[in-house]
Amino acid sequence: MSKEKKPTYRSQFDGHKRLAAAVILQAIKDAEASSSTKNRETANAFLKSNMWPYSDVLDLPTDNNGLSRYLNKLGQMPDI
Repeated sequence: MSKEKKPTYRSQFDGHKRLAAAVILQAIKDAEASSSTKNRETANAFLKSNMWPYSDVLDLPTDNNGLSRYLNKLGQMPDI
């Protein structure tokens, strides 16, 4: 009798989407808590941009603030 494997939540997303999300999450962490001022500035500049090609992979708006507007609406992140 074979056991059916349940798909994990993570397996619903391809590797490109997971990588794009990981890069954006790291930028959010760096923008908030990096010990280097240059890293914080670079992360903030990235998050304020349209984040191409990551925004394309994640189907984010390309209006240069789609992610920050979305996260602000959720109340998850202060204005950047």
